[in-house]
Amino acid sequence: MKIKLIALLLMLSMTLVFALTGCELLEGLMGTTSSTTQNEEPPKEYSNEVQVVLLLGQSNAEGHTHSQYLPKTVGEEKAAIYAEGFDEVLISYANTISQNTSNGEFVPVKLGQGTFTDRFGPEIGIAEKIAEIDPEKRVVIIKYAYGGTTLNNEWRSPSSGSAGRLYKGAIEYIIQQLEALEAMDLYPIVKAICWMQGESDASGLSYNQYELLEENFVNDLREDLAYYKPVEDEIGFIDAGISDLPAWTQFQIINQAKMNLASKDDYHDYIDTIGAGLRYNAEPIGAPDVYHYDSKYMVQLGYLFAEVLIGRYIEQ
Repeated sequence: MKIKLIALLLMLSMTLVFALTGCELLEGLMGTTSSTTQNEEPPKEYSNEVQVVLLLGQSNAEGHTHSQYLPKTVGEEKAAIYAEGFDEVLISYANTISQNTSNGEFVPVKLGQGTFTDRFGPEIGIAEKIAEIDPEKRVVIIKYAYGGTTLNNEWRSPSSGSAGRLYKGAIEYIIQQLEALEAMDLYPIVKAICWMQGESDASGLSYNQYELLEENFVNDLREDLAYYKPVEDEIGFIDAGISDLPAWTQFQIINQAKMNLASKDDYHDYIDTIGAGLRYNAEPIGAPDVYHYDSKYMVQLGYLFAEVLIGRYIEQ
């Protein structure tokens, strides 16, 4: 009986030692890792998060500005940098009016990604500024644009009665490209939408409806892209005013509509392109294309977008 009791106590003691040793081993394998995972952010170089900027609109978003004037307007050195491109900032673009696209690929931002390969859009100025603060390739641009189109028709969103072909096309293209990023084992987050549009509405019959149409447009975009929104924030909407070209007879009403929306929505920002002095009447020399910004000022339009992106939405 005594021998059995001693044996039983020995077994209990060994069991207790094994249990304690097992706990210590488990803690050794998981304790430090668990603490790091819960309390520390992973180093940026090991993070698979990529910040996505959308660039949408009509021809001044698409890019009708001639690249050939840049050596004189911004200097030969900077023009050469633009031609070579920014490896730090990738873009997937579809300029649907001319079918100048990146064919679904993400490529470095550079000249030639406008309506035609001798043209460019706001992506140049955006990429230049982002490259200065983000050399780790954590920001990409998705551009979908088509010249001469209206928010009342082609860009009309579902909440305004029916979705226009460009609204549907943009959502389809954006989702495809976001899924392509996921297929690269990246985690895309749509931080903001840059919107350069309104000229065609200003010269048409729908200018008095623009504020309602755009409010629905912004809300519908956010709803359709909600899966990719920031966790604790809303997708930003950066809204560029249109120029004061006389052909845009109701430009003041369009720009006021944009300002009104910015005043009501904490994540809606208005860019005053007229106040910033963006010009459109010097290029091409001898026969200016007054409908589109001159080379120096198209770069500056990109800077204006980038200033808001970096100041409010892009994490450095």
